[in-house]
Amino acid sequence: MANKKQEVEIAVAEVVDYLRITGQFAPALKAVVERKVTAEAARKGGIKVSTKQLQSAADTFRAMNGLAKASDTERWLRQNGLTVEALEGYLETNILINAYKSRLESKGGATKYMKAPIIKQSIRELIYKDWLANEMK
Repeated sequence: MANKKQEVEIAVAEVVDYLRITGQFAPALKAVVERKVTAEAARKGGIKVSTKQLQSAADTFRAMNGLAKASDTERWLRQNGLTVEALEGYLETNILINAYKSRLESKGGATKYMKAPIIKQSIRELIYKDWLANEMK
């Protein structure tokens, strides 16, 4: 017996309702808001993303997701209902957040604690979360 794919139409409202009912909506919304707040702070602080940085991030993303050829990436985008612009926006936001975390880290005066990589990452995240909590008030 052949396995037939059946196309099912799903409204965005159905997805949102599902996420709300299962308790996944609030965390997802919080994450998106945090990303936007941080990216905007980075931009206001003069942080810019170069074409080279964006290309490098895209190359890394493709490698991590096994997207070796342009056609692989195009297929992946179609399968996930995304555009190139949406992916670029996501990657640009990641770069801005990372750069802003670095800026917060350097202002935090935690240099002497930064010798061990695990400590550096933990302190960096704490500095970022503290800043973000103040921004979200």
